[in-house]
Amino acid sequence: MLEKLLFSTLVMPGELIRIAIALLGTAVTVYYDIFNNRNIPNNLLYAFIAIALLTNLVFFNADVLLYAAGLTAILFVFGFILYRAGQLGGADLFVICAITLLLPIHPSFLSTPFNYPLIFSTLLYSGVAFAVFSIFFFGKILIKSKKAKPNFLYLSLILPYLFFAYLFLTAPFFSPVYFFIASILMLSAIFYLVYRDSINEAITQKVKVSTLKGDEDVLAKEKMADLMKKLKIGPVLGKNELKALKKAKVTDVWIYAELPPFLPFLFIGLLASILIGDWIFLAFY
Repeated sequence: MLEKLLFSTLVMPGELIRIAIALLGTAVTVYYDIFNNRNIPNNLLYAFIAIALLTNLVFFNADVLLYAAGLTAILFVFGFILYRAGQLGGADLFVICAITLLLPIHPSFLSTPFNYPLIFSTLLYSGVAFAVFSIFFFGKILIKSKKAKPNFLYLSLILPYLFFAYLFLTAPFFSPVYFFIASILMLSAIFYLVYRDSINEAITQKVKVSTLKGDEDVLAKEKMADLMKKLKIGPVLGKNELKALKKAKVTDVWIYAELPPFLPFLFIGLLASILIGDWIFLAFY
């Protein structure tokens, strides 16, 4: 069954309509992410998922629906783990699942070698764009704070990167696409690790619990670890976590107040994956 879904000729019925809905739905969430203080209405997210499911029923194809549902379920499980760890926003997870339901594979006009999930391409583009943005975003915060203290231990990671670069540049088969992707991701990770403590300190803010609305703010674990353990709550402040804090009569908490939004980059990744396919396959063209 899995082999059939991956390697058989699979074409999404209503392809252009699916693309239009995915782009429009993601664009609307991006609007709220940027202009509504990263607060995307729950009803909008539920509607996006419902429309994605309805689209599959209107343009029904058993194989496409099975592929989309199975892939979405897997992504949801992994995404939920990241969400509970405070590494992924709840709205981000909803949008990723909606896109996957609408566009489980690449459009037919891209002639992808097999039924490669479009969401993988989307996340690849998004990740690279987000990595580049994060360097400038956090760099600006560090300059503004004037308290940047690099952890020089992590600078040693430059050595394996240089070794990787040497092997790549001297390999018989060299792909600038692969090298570019790997370099961006590795260098941005090294930058973050070197300045992680300073970044976390700069974006951490003390706020009154009474001002929080359960809109999934993220607790600063460096300062709130003991309280989180005592109340048995995770870092993401939803309605239940907020209720637990108020019940324990906690008046102030430390949260990460300046986190870059991810949905704009998810939209960029979606648009790029629809227009030009996956960078992985560009190496073979």
